Amino acid sequence: MLDSLSVNEALDQLDQLDGEAVAVHGILCFEFEHIAVWHYPKSERRHEFGQYIWLSTGTGSLQLNQRGLQGLNGHRVLVMGLMRAPDPLLGGCGHLSSAAAEIMVNSIEPL
Repeated sequence: MLDSLSVNEALDQLDQLDGEAVAVHGILCFEFEHIAVWHYPKSERRHEFGQYIWLSTGTGSLQLNQRGLQGLNGHRVLVMGLMRAPDPLLGGCGHLSSAAAEIMVNSIEPL
């Protein structure tokens, strides 16, 4: 089992973690055009633009369980998957390239 990182820790180590399997804990945001994990506790959250991690499943047939994740929206979760830095041409990940990084999700578990 991987040691879990906070969102801030994962973003601080993005250069080393790009392309690596990670476990990141934080607050799930599961809303229209915004599927991400935010840092917890909120008091330590950075307020710079894009300081969260976008959650993606890629283009294959596996997709996120919308009903299950709607119930976890706003709750603490553990996200496991492959960490990716943004494409240099886009400068960010996710909707409107607004996230600092992306995780190709293998699993999302409540904490």
